[in-house]
Amino acid sequence: MGSTSPEADKLRQAVLIIIDEITMLTKDGLRCIDYLLRDFMNTDRPFGGKVMVFRDEFRRTLPDVPRGTRADVIES
Repeated sequence: MGSTSPEADKLRQAVLIIIDEITMLTKDGLRCIDYLLRDFMNTDRPFGGKVMVFRDEFRRTLPDVPRGTRADVIES
């Protein structure tokens, strides 16, 4: 998707962007969205200045503690 594509025009016109199941997205994926929106909107504002709504059931999301003790899991 280039900055002159029809998809980029739709993103430029969007007032609100909703991302559901945000916890399934990697941090690199979120950085990519931020980079693309900054590029398309030609600004350094986070997410190109667009209003972003991130939705998920965060209570179901557990921290990733590969070799932690019970105390480490509770702390994270």
